[in-house]
Amino acid sequence: MDRSVGILDRPIVDSAARDGASARLADRRGRRVPSGTDRSAHEQRLIRVGLLLPVSGSSGMHGPPGRSCAQLAVEEINAFGGILGRRVQVVIADGGMSFAASAREGERLIEEDGVAAVIGTHPSGVREILGPKIGRRVPYVYTPIFEGDGYEPGVFYLGETAYQQLGPVLPWMKSELGTRRWYLIGNDFRWPRDVHRMARRLLAEQEGEIAGDRLVPLETEDFDAIVAEIRNLRPDALIVTLVGSDAVIFHRAFTRAGLDEWIWRLGLLTEENTVLGIGAECSRRLLSSAAYFANLPYPENEAFVRRYRSRFGPHAPVLNSIGQSCYEGLMFLHRIVSAAGSLDVEKLGRVADGLEMTGPRGRMRMVGRHFVKDIHLAEADGVEFAIRQTFPQVEPNKGNPT
Repeated sequence: MDRSVGILDRPIVDSAARDGASARLADRRGRRVPSGTDRSAHEQRLIRVGLLLPVSGSSGMHGPPGRSCAQLAVEEINAFGGILGRRVQVVIADGGMSFAASAREGERLIEEDGVAAVIGTHPSGVREILGPKIGRRVPYVYTPIFEGDGYEPGVFYLGETAYQQLGPVLPWMKSELGTRRWYLIGNDFRWPRDVHRMARRLLAEQEGEIAGDRLVPLETEDFDAIVAEIRNLRPDALIVTLVGSDAVIFHRAFTRAGLDEWIWRLGLLTEENTVLGIGAECSRRLLSSAAYFANLPYPENEAFVRRYRSRFGPHAPVLNSIGQSCYEGLMFLHRIVSAAGSLDVEKLGRVADGLEMTGPRGRMRMVGRHFVKDIHLAEADGVEFAIRQTFPQVEPNKGNPT
């Protein structure tokens, strides 16, 4: 594999964005891009891709696996000849700050770092601001779990929609686990709000009952009052749309109260990194609905996991859906640009519908710039997941709230 082109990191602090270009362009081994005429020739041989990834804040735990997966993707793409015959270089900026500050970092990736495309692995609140500003300028590949029904111009959505995560899962849980009375808890931004709307709609269709619905600010550290309310309301199950460290703190408080003895929890952003933070002792009756888990038995995923572990060793960041989505975002960019023969947003849009790719998540097909894909319901087994049910090729947007 070609490892000669490293990953660059944009400084996290906003004021650092005003530093000189040479400071911004130092790669992780301390080498610097040539200056002057030599630098121009060097950059003409590269395609820079921005990766807006949380490396701070409540979602900062997703930064290390995302960075490693992106590095692996870059090396594999470059080993196959790059994109449009040019080697790829990824520039990472922090998507874990406030939504507005993270969106500014996304714009700077284009304006100051000269990226030809942006891979976004960050909350929907950032995409809402950034999408209308950059979607017509460069391809914007949005990789994580999200609410669904996103149609910002120039944006391609790879992650699971609210319907994909809930539509096939809620009836299964009612039938197999007897869950009829629910409590919803999440952070207060677009993704959890839209997921909760979808949950209320789907549960109403199966005569389920909503016992409570609460949204809290990002970086909430005290869930005792909410845990007490859950104890009093006695739901059969929860839908949890908390992000990163908020989810970890909540699940620990939930378990301390002994509620894991009889209440199921369905986490929609509860992946291997989060469950590791929660701890094995707090993971009883904890379920997760997603298109990717590190132990998926697909041959493509087993090969991917072997390459990841071979590349980064036994102490590599925990492989999870958020990290894998960074790998997949770059691979999707390579796939769609190859199909279009161009990085032009309009040309990419014309080849997107019906585009297929097979990777760690299995076979996927793009419809309306969203992916049809397999969805899995898994139960925490210590700090790993055991898949309990697979729902093949779930459509992305059936019945999504408008």
